[in-house]
Amino acid sequence: MATLFNKVIEYIDTLPKKSTDKVKAVKIKDFILNLDCADNTKSSLITKIKHHITNNNIFSNNENLNILNAPELYDKIIKENYQNRKERKVVDVDMNVITKILNLKCDKIMNNKGEYEIKLYSLYCYLLFTSGLRTNEIWDNNFTIINSNTIKPKRLSKIIADTTPTDAVINLLIPSTEWINYFNILQQLIKQKDIKYGSTIFTGIKKTLEKIHPDLSGHSLRKLYVAYHKQIKKTDPDKLPSVSTARLLNHRGENASTYYTGAVNITGDLADIIDNTDYSKYTIAKLKAVLTSKNISFKSNMKKAELIKLITSC
Repeated sequence: MATLFNKVIEYIDTLPKKSTDKVKAVKIKDFILNLDCADNTKSSLITKIKHHITNNNIFSNNENLNILNAPELYDKIIKENYQNRKERKVVDVDMNVITKILNLKCDKIMNNKGEYEIKLYSLYCYLLFTSGLRTNEIWDNNFTIINSNTIKPKRLSKIIADTTPTDAVINLLIPSTEWINYFNILQQLIKQKDIKYGSTIFTGIKKTLEKIHPDLSGHSLRKLYVAYHKQIKKTDPDKLPSVSTARLLNHRGENASTYYTGAVNITGDLADIIDNTDYSKYTIAKLKAVLTSKNISFKSNMKKAELIKLITSC
Protein backbone atom coordinates (compact mmCIF):
# COMPACT_ATOMS: atom_id res chain seq x y z
CA MET A 1 0.00 0.00 0.00
CA ALA A 2 2.78 2.44 0.88
CA THR A 3 4.43 1.88 -2.52
CA LEU A 4 1.17 2.41 -4.42
CA PHE A 5 0.36 5.45 -2.31
CA ASN A 6 3.74 6.99 -3.17
CA LYS A 7 3.17 6.11 -6.80
CA VAL A 8 -0.07 8.10 -6.83
CA ILE A 9 1.60 11.06 -5.09
CA GLU A 10 4.37 11.01 -7.68
CA TYR A 11 1.72 11.05 -10.42
CA ILE A 12 -0.01 14.05 -8.79
CA ASP A 13 3.30 15.92 -8.83
CA THR A 14 3.53 15.43 -12.62
CA LEU A 15 0.18 17.08 -13.31
CA PRO A 16 0.44 20.54 -14.91
CA LYS A 17 0.20 23.29 -12.32
CA LYS A 18 -2.19 25.24 -14.53
CA SER A 19 -4.73 22.39 -14.66
CA THR A 20 -7.99 23.05 -12.84
CA ASP A 21 -8.89 21.08 -9.72
CA LYS A 22 -11.62 19.28 -11.67
CA VAL A 23 -9.21 18.13 -14.36
CA LYS A 24 -6.69 17.01 -11.76
CA ALA A 25 -9.35 15.11 -9.80
CA VAL A 26 -10.53 13.22 -12.88
CA LYS A 27 -6.99 12.29 -13.89
CA ILE A 28 -6.07 11.18 -10.34
CA LYS A 29 -9.20 9.06 -10.10
CA ASP A 30 -8.55 7.40 -13.49
CA PHE A 31 -4.93 6.76 -12.51
CA ILE A 32 -5.96 4.99 -9.30
CA LEU A 33 -8.72 2.95 -10.98
CA ASN A 34 -6.25 1.74 -13.61
CA LEU A 35 -3.66 0.56 -11.10
CA ASP A 36 -2.96 -3.18 -11.05
CA CYS A 37 -4.25 -3.92 -7.55
CA ALA A 38 -7.32 -5.18 -5.70
CA ASP A 39 -10.53 -3.14 -5.64
CA ASN A 40 -10.36 -2.76 -1.86
CA THR A 41 -6.84 -1.34 -2.25
CA LYS A 42 -8.08 1.17 -4.84
CA SER A 43 -10.88 2.25 -2.51
CA SER A 44 -8.40 2.69 0.35
CA LEU A 45 -6.04 4.64 -1.91
CA ILE A 46 -8.81 7.06 -2.88
CA THR A 47 -9.49 7.76 0.80
CA LYS A 48 -5.79 8.23 1.61
CA ILE A 49 -5.19 10.47 -1.40
CA LYS A 50 -8.15 12.67 -0.48
CA HIS A 51 -6.57 13.20 2.94
CA HIS A 52 -3.22 13.92 1.27
CA ILE A 53 -4.77 16.52 -1.03
CA THR A 54 -6.56 18.19 1.89
CA ASN A 55 -3.53 18.19 4.21
CA ASN A 56 -1.25 19.63 1.54
CA ASN A 57 -3.70 22.17 0.06
CA ILE A 58 -3.31 20.71 -3.42
CA PHE A 59 -6.83 21.81 -4.45
CA SER A 60 -7.99 25.39 -4.11
CA ASN A 61 -11.53 24.13 -3.44
CA ASN A 62 -11.89 20.83 -1.61
CA GLU A 63 -15.43 20.36 -2.92
CA ASN A 64 -13.71 18.93 -5.99
CA LEU A 65 -12.58 15.99 -3.84
CA ASN A 66 -16.01 14.46 -4.47
CA ILE A 67 -14.95 13.87 -8.08
CA LEU A 68 -12.50 11.28 -6.78
CA ASN A 69 -15.34 9.14 -5.42
CA ALA A 70 -15.94 5.95 -7.41
CA PRO A 71 -19.57 4.77 -6.84
CA GLU A 72 -19.28 1.88 -9.29
CA LEU A 73 -16.14 0.62 -7.55
CA TYR A 74 -17.81 0.88 -4.13
CA ASP A 75 -20.94 -0.94 -5.35
CA LYS A 76 -18.78 -3.71 -6.80
CA ILE A 77 -16.90 -4.12 -3.51
CA ILE A 78 -20.15 -4.24 -1.51
CA LYS A 79 -21.62 -6.91 -3.80
CA GLU A 80 -18.43 -9.00 -3.70
CA ASN A 81 -18.23 -8.73 0.09
CA TYR A 82 -21.88 -9.73 0.41
CA GLN A 83 -21.32 -12.81 -1.77
CA ASN A 84 -18.17 -13.77 0.14
CA ARG A 85 -20.01 -13.42 3.43
CA LYS A 86 -22.80 -15.71 2.22
CA GLU A 87 -20.27 -18.36 1.22
CA ARG A 88 -18.20 -18.29 4.41
CA LYS A 89 -18.60 -21.25 6.71
CA VAL A 90 -19.97 -21.01 10.22
CA VAL A 91 -17.25 -21.30 12.88
CA ASP A 92 -18.08 -23.61 15.79
CA VAL A 93 -16.61 -22.48 19.10
CA ASP A 94 -16.89 -24.65 22.20
CA MET A 95 -17.55 -23.08 25.60
CA ASN A 96 -14.09 -24.05 26.82
CA VAL A 97 -12.62 -21.83 24.06
CA ILE A 98 -14.50 -18.88 25.54
CA THR A 99 -13.07 -19.70 28.95
CA LYS A 100 -9.57 -19.61 27.46
CA ILE A 101 -10.27 -16.24 25.81
CA LEU A 102 -11.52 -14.80 29.11
CA ASN A 103 -8.42 -16.12 30.86
CA LEU A 104 -6.20 -14.16 28.46
CA LYS A 105 -6.37 -11.24 30.90
CA CYS A 106 -4.33 -13.45 33.24
CA ASP A 107 -1.73 -14.29 30.59
CA LYS A 108 1.48 -12.76 31.94
CA ILE A 109 5.16 -12.58 31.06
CA MET A 110 8.21 -11.33 32.95
CA ASN A 111 9.50 -7.97 31.68
CA ASN A 112 13.10 -6.70 31.67
CA LYS A 113 12.63 -5.40 35.22
CA GLY A 114 11.92 -8.89 36.51
CA GLU A 115 8.25 -8.02 37.02
CA TYR A 116 5.26 -9.92 35.66
CA GLU A 117 3.01 -7.96 33.31
CA ILE A 118 -0.01 -8.87 31.19
CA LYS A 119 0.88 -9.94 27.64
CA LEU A 120 -0.05 -7.10 25.29
CA TYR A 121 -1.68 -9.19 22.56
CA SER A 122 -3.51 -11.42 25.04
CA LEU A 123 -5.03 -8.33 26.65
CA TYR A 124 -5.89 -6.92 23.21
CA CYS A 125 -7.84 -10.11 22.38
CA TYR A 126 -9.65 -10.00 25.72
CA LEU A 127 -10.77 -6.41 25.10
CA LEU A 128 -11.86 -7.21 21.53
CA PHE A 129 -14.08 -10.10 22.57
CA THR A 130 -15.68 -8.39 25.55
CA SER A 131 -16.52 -5.23 23.59
CA GLY A 132 -17.15 -6.33 20.00
CA LEU A 133 -15.00 -3.41 18.85
CA ARG A 134 -12.78 -3.43 15.79
CA THR A 135 -9.01 -3.66 16.29
CA ASN A 136 -8.35 -0.05 15.29
CA GLU A 137 -11.15 1.23 17.55
CA ILE A 138 -9.27 -0.03 20.58
CA TRP A 139 -5.88 1.15 19.32
CA ASP A 140 -6.57 4.88 19.38
CA ASN A 141 -9.72 5.91 21.22
CA ASN A 142 -11.27 7.26 24.40
CA PHE A 143 -14.29 5.97 26.26
CA THR A 144 -16.78 7.37 28.75
CA ILE A 145 -18.59 5.10 31.21
CA ILE A 146 -22.37 5.32 30.79
CA ASN A 147 -23.43 2.64 33.28
CA SER A 148 -22.29 -0.68 34.75
CA ASN A 149 -21.90 -2.43 31.37
CA THR A 150 -22.08 0.37 28.82
CA ILE A 151 -19.44 2.79 27.56
CA LYS A 152 -19.50 5.49 24.90
CA PRO A 153 -16.67 5.67 22.34
CA LYS A 154 -15.19 8.94 21.18
CA ARG A 155 -14.63 7.40 17.76
CA LEU A 156 -15.90 4.53 15.62
CA SER A 157 -13.83 3.57 12.59
CA LYS A 158 -16.71 3.61 10.09
CA ILE A 159 -18.50 6.64 11.51
CA ILE A 160 -16.94 10.10 11.30
CA ALA A 161 -16.38 11.46 14.81
CA ASP A 162 -18.44 14.61 14.18
CA THR A 163 -21.43 12.60 13.03
CA THR A 164 -21.28 9.74 15.53
CA PRO A 165 -24.87 9.17 16.72
CA THR A 166 -25.50 10.30 20.29
CA ASP A 167 -26.85 6.83 21.09
CA ALA A 168 -23.81 4.95 19.73
CA VAL A 169 -22.63 2.94 22.74
CA ILE A 170 -20.67 -0.25 23.42
CA ASN A 171 -22.60 -2.95 25.30
CA LEU A 172 -19.79 -4.70 27.14
CA LEU A 173 -19.83 -8.32 28.26
CA ILE A 174 -17.93 -7.36 31.42
CA PRO A 175 -18.30 -4.46 33.92
CA SER A 176 -17.40 -1.05 32.48
CA THR A 177 -14.91 -0.21 35.22
CA GLU A 178 -13.04 -3.48 34.66
CA TRP A 179 -12.94 -3.00 30.86
CA ILE A 180 -11.71 0.59 31.14
CA ASN A 181 -9.04 -0.49 33.65
CA TYR A 182 -7.66 -3.10 31.24
CA PHE A 183 -7.96 -0.67 28.32
CA ASN A 184 -5.74 1.79 30.21
CA ILE A 185 -3.22 -0.96 30.96
CA LEU A 186 -3.10 -1.82 27.24
CA GLN A 187 -2.41 1.81 26.33
CA GLN A 188 0.48 1.87 28.81
CA LEU A 189 1.96 -1.32 27.35
CA ILE A 190 1.71 0.06 23.81
CA LYS A 191 3.58 3.21 24.83
CA GLN A 192 6.22 1.32 26.83
CA LYS A 193 6.96 -1.05 23.95
CA ASP A 194 6.67 1.74 21.34
CA ILE A 195 4.57 -0.43 19.04
CA LYS A 196 3.21 1.14 15.86
CA TYR A 197 -0.21 0.28 14.47
CA GLY A 198 -0.02 -2.09 11.52
CA SER A 199 0.76 -5.68 10.57
CA THR A 200 2.64 -6.26 13.84
CA ILE A 201 -0.60 -5.83 15.80
CA PHE A 202 -2.63 -8.13 13.54
CA THR A 203 0.09 -10.80 13.55
CA GLY A 204 0.38 -10.67 17.35
CA ILE A 205 -3.38 -11.04 17.79
CA LYS A 206 -3.60 -13.84 15.23
CA LYS A 207 -0.79 -15.87 16.80
CA THR A 208 -2.35 -15.50 20.24
CA LEU A 209 -5.75 -16.72 19.03
CA GLU A 210 -4.40 -19.57 16.88
CA LYS A 211 -3.15 -21.23 20.06
CA ILE A 212 -6.75 -21.28 21.28
CA HIS A 213 -8.70 -22.01 18.09
CA PRO A 214 -7.39 -22.32 14.48
CA ASP A 215 -10.32 -20.41 12.97
CA LEU A 216 -10.21 -17.41 15.30
CA SER A 217 -8.92 -13.98 14.31
CA GLY A 218 -9.25 -10.49 15.70
CA HIS A 219 -12.30 -9.85 13.53
CA SER A 220 -13.91 -13.20 14.33
CA LEU A 221 -13.92 -12.17 17.99
CA ARG A 222 -16.44 -9.54 16.89
CA LYS A 223 -18.65 -12.35 15.58
CA LEU A 224 -18.14 -14.33 18.78
CA TYR A 225 -19.17 -11.26 20.78
CA VAL A 226 -22.50 -11.23 18.91
CA ALA A 227 -22.91 -14.98 19.38
CA TYR A 228 -22.38 -14.62 23.14
CA HIS A 229 -25.06 -11.93 23.32
CA LYS A 230 -27.49 -13.99 21.26
CA GLN A 231 -26.86 -17.53 22.50
CA ILE A 232 -25.65 -17.05 26.06
CA LYS A 233 -27.06 -13.77 27.33
CA LYS A 234 -30.21 -14.20 25.23
CA THR A 235 -30.17 -10.56 24.22
CA ASP A 236 -33.61 -10.06 22.71
CA PRO A 237 -34.00 -7.27 20.13
CA ASP A 238 -37.77 -7.29 20.69
CA LYS A 239 -37.37 -6.55 24.38
CA LEU A 240 -34.20 -4.49 24.06
CA PRO A 241 -34.31 -2.65 20.71
CA SER A 242 -31.24 -0.64 21.66
CA VAL A 243 -29.12 -3.78 21.51
CA SER A 244 -30.18 -5.37 18.23
CA THR A 245 -27.32 -6.80 16.17
CA ALA A 246 -26.93 -3.49 14.35
CA ARG A 247 -26.77 -1.65 17.66
CA LEU A 248 -24.34 -4.13 19.18
CA LEU A 249 -21.96 -3.54 16.28
CA ASN A 250 -22.89 0.12 15.71
CA HIS A 251 -23.88 -0.47 12.11
CA ARG A 252 -26.15 1.99 10.33
CA GLY A 253 -28.63 -0.78 9.50
CA GLU A 254 -29.40 -4.46 10.06
CA ASN A 255 -28.33 -5.37 6.50
CA ALA A 256 -24.72 -4.68 7.40
CA SER A 257 -25.08 -7.02 10.38
CA THR A 258 -26.40 -10.12 8.61
CA TYR A 259 -22.84 -11.37 8.19
CA TYR A 260 -22.39 -11.50 11.96
CA THR A 261 -25.68 -13.16 12.86
CA GLY A 262 -24.94 -16.87 13.10
CA ALA A 263 -21.38 -16.48 11.78
CA VAL A 264 -20.12 -18.15 14.97
CA ASN A 265 -21.97 -20.95 16.74
CA ILE A 266 -21.21 -21.60 20.40
CA THR A 267 -21.36 -25.31 21.26
CA GLY A 268 -21.28 -27.35 24.46
CA ASP A 269 -23.10 -26.68 27.73
CA LEU A 270 -24.16 -23.07 27.27
CA ALA A 271 -23.82 -20.90 30.36
CA ASP A 272 -22.98 -17.29 31.14
CA ILE A 273 -19.48 -17.68 32.60
CA ILE A 274 -18.68 -13.98 32.83
CA ASP A 275 -18.78 -12.47 36.31
CA ASN A 276 -20.70 -9.19 36.09
CA THR A 277 -20.91 -8.61 39.82
CA ASP A 278 -20.53 -4.96 40.81
CA TYR A 279 -17.94 -5.44 43.55
CA SER A 280 -17.71 -1.68 44.11
CA LYS A 281 -20.93 -1.95 46.12
CA TYR A 282 -19.47 -4.62 48.42
CA THR A 283 -18.19 -3.83 51.88
CA ILE A 284 -14.57 -4.68 52.71
CA ALA A 285 -15.75 -7.56 54.90
CA LYS A 286 -17.85 -8.97 52.05
CA LEU A 287 -14.95 -8.61 49.59
CA LYS A 288 -12.67 -10.55 51.93
CA ALA A 289 -15.32 -13.26 52.20
CA VAL A 290 -15.41 -13.56 48.40
CA LEU A 291 -11.61 -13.80 48.24
CA THR A 292 -11.60 -16.47 50.92
CA SER A 293 -14.22 -18.49 49.02
CA LYS A 294 -12.05 -18.28 45.89
CA ASN A 295 -8.92 -19.29 47.83
CA ILE A 296 -7.25 -15.98 46.92
CA SER A 297 -4.84 -14.72 49.56
CA PHE A 298 -4.95 -11.09 50.67
CA LYS A 299 -3.45 -8.84 53.33
CA SER A 300 -5.63 -7.73 56.22
CA ASN A 301 -4.75 -4.05 55.72
CA MET A 302 -5.62 -3.95 52.00
CA LYS A 303 -7.87 -1.14 50.82
CA LYS A 304 -11.17 -1.74 49.04
CA ALA A 305 -9.76 -0.98 45.56
CA GLU A 306 -6.92 -3.45 46.12
CA LEU A 307 -9.32 -6.19 47.19
CA ILE A 308 -11.53 -5.61 44.13
CA LYS A 309 -8.48 -5.78 41.89
CA LEU A 310 -7.57 -9.16 43.40
CA ILE A 311 -11.06 -10.52 42.69
CA THR A 312 -11.32 -9.27 39.12
CA SER A 313 -7.76 -9.70 37.91
CA CYS A 314 -7.68 -13.50 37.43
